[in-house]
Amino acid sequence: MTTSIAYKVLVIDDHPETLNIIQRVLQQQGYNVLAARSGFRGLSLAESESPDLIMVDGMMPEMDGWEVCRRVRSTPKLADIPIIMFTAVDEAAQKLAGFDAGADDYLTKPTEPDELLERVRMILEDRTPKAVDDTRLHEPLPDKKKKSVWDASGSVANTISFPISGSVTAVLGARGGAGATTLAINLASSLASTGRQTTLVDLDLVQGHIALYLSQKHNSGLNRVLSQPESRWPEVVQAELSKFNDHLNLLLTHSQLANEPLPLRPEQTLNLLQPLIKPGHHLVIDCGHQLTEVIESVLTQANQIIVCLRPERVALASARLLLEHLHEIAPPATAVRAIMFDFSGLMAIPHESLEKFLNHPLTAVLPVSPTEMNQAVNKNIPLVQLNPQAKASLLIRQIAQQLIKA
Repeated sequence: MTTSIAYKVLVIDDHPETLNIIQRVLQQQGYNVLAARSGFRGLSLAESESPDLIMVDGMMPEMDGWEVCRRVRSTPKLADIPIIMFTAVDEAAQKLAGFDAGADDYLTKPTEPDELLERVRMILEDRTPKAVDDTRLHEPLPDKKKKSVWDASGSVANTISFPISGSVTAVLGARGGAGATTLAINLASSLASTGRQTTLVDLDLVQGHIALYLSQKHNSGLNRVLSQPESRWPEVVQAELSKFNDHLNLLLTHSQLANEPLPLRPEQTLNLLQPLIKPGHHLVIDCGHQLTEVIESVLTQANQIIVCLRPERVALASARLLLEHLHEIAPPATAVRAIMFDFSGLMAIPHESLEKFLNHPLTAVLPVSPTEMNQAVNKNIPLVQLNPQAKASLLIRQIAQQLIKA
């Protein structure tokens, strides 16, 4: 018998098959289900959606289920949410660790649907749903999703359908020098190295750093696209792509001598980016470090937003304000990540302190050697190609894999 009240359940598991099975079983009984494939994404959804129950797998990369439990219990807003942990390891020590971390119940995989539903029912039967309105993420996303865009006056225009069959990752710096361009280049290179077609777009409409970093001689790019009538953009965009390697294309911006930004309006970003979004393709956008109305309109079209920051007082304060704002404007299905660049190698601030200050989880801290960074720029190649075994390179490739799975 299906439940008559719309309880909201957040399921966190990095295995898509398991996630889909649990989601389907719960939805068939009337529960609203939010799905996350990483601990970081799960924590972000928990804060934004306030579920009635969290179900989390123990064994996950980057952040395991025990750490998810600890962070939920240490966050006042989330501390009272019941948690069911599940894992393939049926050992007393693992179960005890789960309870010590804050789990209320523990299931061993594989779990029969009837047992799963009974445990969920028992843990929720004396609790009143926090919200009875449908969660915006309880069903798989359709082929098209409504997006808000800005009109010429700067207000929100009518929503329009935007295809999300391809992956769109927007990289934004909390301030200048935070590493946004470095991450965008290396992330796009890592995605392309897996054999997936990837396009890297430079949307710093004033300076355009990617062409300089990679010593690209293509002289037009986005400059020429935006000089053409908007009706011609789809064909001109394709013509202005420059090939970096077999799987990576670039749409470059070149510095404006007058220091004036290229003439792009917020309501035009949809028509600019749409020709680059294709099934199975990845689009990585370097958004620079200025949160203009144009960039905000780009962010509403992204599946993932990555904020880059540095361990400095001003940068951290800027990042906290930026992350708060992004959670207000980003679509509910968009993952917002924070990545720290440590160019000194001397950062001694504990992760927990950084995350508490930011009020947001850190996906990674990238220790980037200035010497290697200069070598990469001098050789006109991404850092991940210069030294694939460097810790920063390994972490960036892990982030790329997470984006592929998301």
